[in-house]
Amino acid sequence: MDAYERTVLNKAFDVSSVITVHYFEHGRDYIFEGESHDFWEMVYADRGDVLAYFNDEWHTLKPGYAVFHKPMQFHNLKADGHTAPNVMIISFDCRSELMDFFEDKVLYIPQRVKDKIAEIIRFAGKAFTTRLDDPYTKKLIKSGDTAAEQYIQLYIEEMLLSLYMHYSTTEETEKNKLNSTVSIMNGVFDRATDYMRKNLNKSLTIENISNALHVSQSELKRVFREYTGMGVITYFRNMRIEHAKTLIRDGGQNITEISERMGYESIHCFSKQFKSVAGMSPREYSLSIKMWLDADI
Repeated sequence: MDAYERTVLNKAFDVSSVITVHYFEHGRDYIFEGESHDFWEMVYADRGDVLAYFNDEWHTLKPGYAVFHKPMQFHNLKADGHTAPNVMIISFDCRSELMDFFEDKVLYIPQRVKDKIAEIIRFAGKAFTTRLDDPYTKKLIKSGDTAAEQYIQLYIEEMLLSLYMHYSTTEETEKNKLNSTVSIMNGVFDRATDYMRKNLNKSLTIENISNALHVSQSELKRVFREYTGMGVITYFRNMRIEHAKTLIRDGGQNITEISERMGYESIHCFSKQFKSVAGMSPREYSLSIKMWLDADI
């Protein structure tokens, strides 16, 4: 009988532990006091601008951008004073040599990597009983779901690997990618979401969006199902409500004014859609935000 030999696979990124997984909806005046620690931390701006401090200066993180803080690097975080940002923070141990690639880098996160980040948040809700919106969390309490824990490890490693491969590709590879089906779908999705973002104060239809992008409605539906698992208008509705939540946290307008600014037909229509997405009315959300801010959280 022929002897088989095992090939040991090396890992480019080996995440040994996770320290915190946070998702915050901050007020526009939020500021963190700053810290340093012996593990890596990724700060990702999901919505709104946020200012990240490292290497003795402030850097603006636009929505869709992330910064990686290396171990023992002092860093700080604050809102820009104009918008109420949504921020995700993942801190983890990874001693792999390739982590040097991420030092002091502010990177745009491609959509396929954003999907992995969303999965990290989703599985963190399953793996831990600790609140994900408490900035003072020092320890994650396990729920006992070991499968969810492993998913978190895998998605963090896949996130690092995807970013490393994406930003390490040669110009020739990038040219080839532009001609691929995946790149075409990327373009349609990015253009569609950009158009939606610029028209959050309108009640868009699939016809409006497809005409603006010069793509068929069936192609638009296919891309959104592939990327988000939901319909085009459902995704747009969620974007509108997330923006409305940002305006509520800004505190400069009341619910009626926000409803009118967002282009809703009535406050009743706005409240109904808000509750279907956020699970609470605009007023309930406003009160919950006030409670957190009054508690200095």
